[in-house]
Amino acid sequence: MSSNATWKRLAVLCAVSMPLAAANAQLVADTYEAAPSVELDTVFPESLMQSGSHRVEDNLRTKGTLLEFTIDSDHGVYDVLSIPMAIIRIHEIRTLAQATDAFQRDNEQLAERLRGIAYAGSNTPVDIYHSPLQYGGDPSIYLNNNVGRTIEELEKQTRTGEPESAKDQRSGSLYESMLPGDPILASYKRAVAQQLDLDVFSSNSRVQAFLDTLARARAGGNRNAGMVTVSLPKNPEISVDNGRIEFAVRTAVARKSIRELYVQNEATLSSIGIKPDIYHAFLSHQSFSPRHKTEITAYLEYMQGVADRGEFLRAAVRATDEVSAVGYSRMARMLAYYHENTERLKGLVSGGSVLMASTQGNNMTLVLPFDVLWWSAESDKVFTSLARFADEQKFEMRELVLVGVVSERARIQLESRKFHVREKYLLRR
Repeated sequence: MSSNATWKRLAVLCAVSMPLAAANAQLVADTYEAAPSVELDTVFPESLMQSGSHRVEDNLRTKGTLLEFTIDSDHGVYDVLSIPMAIIRIHEIRTLAQATDAFQRDNEQLAERLRGIAYAGSNTPVDIYHSPLQYGGDPSIYLNNNVGRTIEELEKQTRTGEPESAKDQRSGSLYESMLPGDPILASYKRAVAQQLDLDVFSSNSRVQAFLDTLARARAGGNRNAGMVTVSLPKNPEISVDNGRIEFAVRTAVARKSIRELYVQNEATLSSIGIKPDIYHAFLSHQSFSPRHKTEITAYLEYMQGVADRGEFLRAAVRATDEVSAVGYSRMARMLAYYHENTERLKGLVSGGSVLMASTQGNNMTLVLPFDVLWWSAESDKVFTSLARFADEQKFEMRELVLVGVVSERARIQLESRKFHVREKYLLRR
């Protein structure tokens, strides 16, 4: 059965299940729950919860399928949405602290300037640059606490072609403004970012000011600016292909302009059989930074032999902000890691924002960038339909792979529908 026919069949199954669900609503209503309270130590290892330069407050807020963290640091207070974004901010906080201390030993004058950037207004919220498509505070803009729109959006997709959110996003870029207009100064900034393992396209204003200061110092004759060694705890997230993909991405971002990265990614996506209209929509999407695009492209290239990899990009162009863009980047890494270490994938299918993979062993894998999945009427409707779909397709096993965790009630309901859940899939054990 073709991918489109497969998902059309799933849409029919969902439509059939809706009146049945209504008829039995009273019987199942007691299984539903309100947004759960999640303890910090259930999603983060101790190494992420605090260090000499930061502390994550134990007051997580559930926002749809995402968690909001408050991170206190000497650099300021960060309110961060999603597990992956919190990990990024913690890495930036630690790196700036260590780099400033290292420069204090080698160049006191430069260190004083950097300290003024990193520690200015340490009791106030840190400014964050937003992409032109800003997160509006409504979790449903990203991925709601359900995958219910999967079927509805799939039907819309087959009627209209390219999703609306992928259109008219091809003019201007915040990321161009993050690099100096002088190409030499821009190359210094990229090199400093690579040395410190910081993202030159970070939305953290203090990271940007820190990198700008070091780039100008290097351009002014201080060749050692940015050439300090930062020693951080082991990366809490797993790497694919022994870290070679991450190294290749860091090297490309450090050496190439935004335009050159576009051309490189365009050539790669074309070479693996993705159609031009799909990869141009993705590569021109303003919610994804050049680094995000390069990461996702590299992970898709790594999954050699997997059919319909363009389906990932078809889902990804629905991103609306940096949080969802980083979520899709983590989804790409989860798929690549699954392909490398769990079971070889056979093909991808997208339905709206949600991605499903079939495996060589005839299993179904659903990959979701959720921090927390809890049990609601929508979750019931969709996972019941997916379970019925898996039975009809005769999949040997059905798996749910998450960035974060599931509530206990959701776990019970998923297991009763024969879903095997893999939680915190990217975090090292």
